[in-house]
Amino acid sequence: MRHLPRVLTLILAALTCAAAQNPQAAQTSQAPPQTARQALIEMFLSKAEDDFSKHLPDAARHALIHKGETPDSSFVLRIATAGPAMVAEGGHIETFDSGPNILVTEQPERHEKIEVAVEHDGLVGEQDEIELSVHLYKNGQEQTLPVIPRLIFTLNQEKEVWKLTEVTVAGHIPLTDPDYLKELRKEQDEANEAMVQMRMGMLATAQKAYAAAHPETGYACSLQSFATPSTLPPGAESAPPTDPGQGNEEWRGYRFALSGCQGTPSTKYRLTATPIDPQSQAKTFCADESGTLKFITDGKPSTCFSSGQDVTAPAAVSADE
Repeated sequence: MRHLPRVLTLILAALTCAAAQNPQAAQTSQAPPQTARQALIEMFLSKAEDDFSKHLPDAARHALIHKGETPDSSFVLRIATAGPAMVAEGGHIETFDSGPNILVTEQPERHEKIEVAVEHDGLVGEQDEIELSVHLYKNGQEQTLPVIPRLIFTLNQEKEVWKLTEVTVAGHIPLTDPDYLKELRKEQDEANEAMVQMRMGMLATAQKAYAAAHPETGYACSLQSFATPSTLPPGAESAPPTDPGQGNEEWRGYRFALSGCQGTPSTKYRLTATPIDPQSQAKTFCADESGTLKFITDGKPSTCFSSGQDVTAPAAVSADE
């Protein structure tokens, strides 16, 4: 779900930016009777001061917007003016009164495009329910979001003015879509890998501090040695980091193992983090007394020390990239 806050921010930014680029889109007074979809666009696009509040029900407007209030003191006014603070730089924005999309925005410098699609527009008498979904594209490929946002706007017509009476925020999770599930698994593995890599680095740093603080024993032979804050070694300016895994051997879908620290004092050690699921395609990490953190994408953990890739080394670029 890491993309979700940025996607919603870009939508608000695009709405406001579209109004700035196409001010006539907000002026519907000369147009035929306004549709609910046009009212929704006007509510969030128009630069006119009252075009947001006029589409609120009277009860909501009177209760939530008082005379003399500003965006700093009114949550509703803050929503109405949130767009200008988040306007995306550059980009191409279009809005549509009809068709499959209500808004499309592109940011060429980021190779990104957002489509806000109309999943449902059900007009029944003087009530219209408009359901929107958000789709993010990167380099022409649609990105898999952990939760696909759905926004449902319910509008009622009162004296020829459409009023927004209800907003429902929902999440669509297609648990029968194999492509979605595959990408979701990939994102989850990458998030776990990042956390495990961080823990491995912290443990390697903690080992150096432990050996300095205990010259008679050398490196620690148990993860439990790092479960609590270490004693500040002589001459150190700051204490080593506390293990985020609290000394646990299993953490974030990985099994951690500390070995090879025989001898008194111990001058060597081997630390590995291996995916618990043998079918997982996640990376295996390893580190030793050199402090170098390595990884392999397949093979036994023992091969990581001899043939693993340094995590700080730049990734290799294939010839066809």
